[in-house]
Amino acid sequence: MTDARIGWGVEVWLDNASNSLTQLDECISIGLPNAQVADVEATHMLSANRRREYIAGLIEDGEGSFQFNLVPGDTTDLLIQAAVDDGVTRSYEVIIPDGAFGQKFAGNLIVKGYERDVPIDDRMTATMMVRYTGAVTITTLLS
Repeated sequence: MTDARIGWGVEVWLDNASNSLTQLDECISIGLPNAQVADVEATHMLSANRRREYIAGLIEDGEGSFQFNLVPGDTTDLLIQAAVDDGVTRSYEVIIPDGAFGQKFAGNLIVKGYERDVPIDDRMTATMMVRYTGAVTITTLLS
């Protein structure tokens, strides 16, 4: 038996530049923060066996992308466009409701880009590219 889950029911919220969060509609894929620790070289003249040495550096949560069904001119479309235009660091929340396995990711991000795709015979989609900045808070959601 597996404990695998699907992403149905996940919510994405983004600061609307008025210090309140607005839910982004029609989300179909989320790229969560991906913490990576930088390695800092600490090699010195007497490092054992002529080997380079490293210590842990700063943590970076990287970049992510969020995909949506594109609804031109709706609240989500306009909010993402505004976030690209103003370049303001915004707070966000991603809520994964799944009983004892649920989590909430909260922090800040910069919206780096917004691509829209309008095919002739398929659904229209959009992708918001972000850079996570600062600490991410991950909270367990208990049902």
